[in-house]
Amino acid sequence: MKGCVCISDVKLETVDGFNVLSALIDEDRIYLSVPEKIKLVLSVEFFLGIALLEAMARNEPIEIESSVPLSFQLHEQLKELQSIYASWNTDLNIIDIRAEISGEVNNHSKVGSFFSAGVDSSHTLLCHKDEITHLLMCRSFDQGRDQVSWDSRLLQQTAFAASLGKTLVPIETNAREWMIKRKISWHFGHGLLLCSMGGALGMKKLFVPSSFTYDALFPWGSHPLSDPMWSTESTLVIHHGASHRRTEKTKEILSDERIANNLQVCWASIHKNCGKCSKCIRSMTAIYLLEGHILSLAKLDDIDSLKIMRPTSEAAADAVKDLMILARQVDNIEVYRMLNRYYRRYQISHTLAAVDRYLLNGLLRKLHRKIKPPEWVSWRVTLRSPSHGDI
Repeated sequence: MKGCVCISDVKLETVDGFNVLSALIDEDRIYLSVPEKIKLVLSVEFFLGIALLEAMARNEPIEIESSVPLSFQLHEQLKELQSIYASWNTDLNIIDIRAEISGEVNNHSKVGSFFSAGVDSSHTLLCHKDEITHLLMCRSFDQGRDQVSWDSRLLQQTAFAASLGKTLVPIETNAREWMIKRKISWHFGHGLLLCSMGGALGMKKLFVPSSFTYDALFPWGSHPLSDPMWSTESTLVIHHGASHRRTEKTKEILSDERIANNLQVCWASIHKNCGKCSKCIRSMTAIYLLEGHILSLAKLDDIDSLKIMRPTSEAAADAVKDLMILARQVDNIEVYRMLNRYYRRYQISHTLAAVDRYLLNGLLRKLHRKIKPPEWVSWRVTLRSPSHGDI
């Protein structure tokens, strides 16, 4: 249908041992797939989450041509939810959602939490270990990983989940590929994908582990302002963990040997820690400062390896600041001074960027983009308007 983003032909079927929920979005077939032993629920919220940023960028309504109704509660929250996204990126427009609406409540019984075995998701598991029944592992977040690595990851984490009396739910979807094809930033789109998934998975409560603390918030796909607004009559979405810095989470995780020894934080691998990348070094440094030890990560034996953590973004600078706070708390002056040096260099570069923006009218940034254009420049939908120069 012209002049709108159309969601149609929503269906649930079993294919080759997998339960598959799918729909057409602009005539592209988008699916959500789980093993056959995991039940899915026929619903449209997941597809709305995928389509929303595309429709807001095009300033066109979403038309849901389906006998499957949209949650009344979510429908009532969509204007305010869109206003949050549009305040981050002023090129986005608040659009209408045309759909059959229902306030019917599905009595789901499962409590799920997205789980990567990283610090954030492991901390959420630790805090709600008695309540969580299912750990949700989404392959979209391991984009480009080979099948052997994915299979090894599933084998490890299925056994880990079972050891805690939980069920691991491996999830596959082509939603990320669709967003990337439409030039929608994954930093933005991932949050909508996660938060809209709970109803389809039959969750009465869905935990989304936080990436940042309340005092370090900035536009990001998963956010304590927007995540809960994806709740429906049947599924409560909870953004969890923003009250704790990552080093605080690590300290609490070290109190539970099984969860601590299962930590998987690596950029380079999804089933083992390399001990060399920035994420490995970040966690290794926290454990070193806390005088802890876990089986899945090597000990930090050379603080010169911290140089890989030199921040080049707001998120990376926040990670360095977090470790600086811990280093001061445990009176490790050597680590604090090294991290502070890196952090101050980032602050100086940030100050220079502000000088360029307000005094030089962005001349330096324009020259830099001509020489080395950043990848996000080609994206249609970013976390901020292009004038901000941020992803």
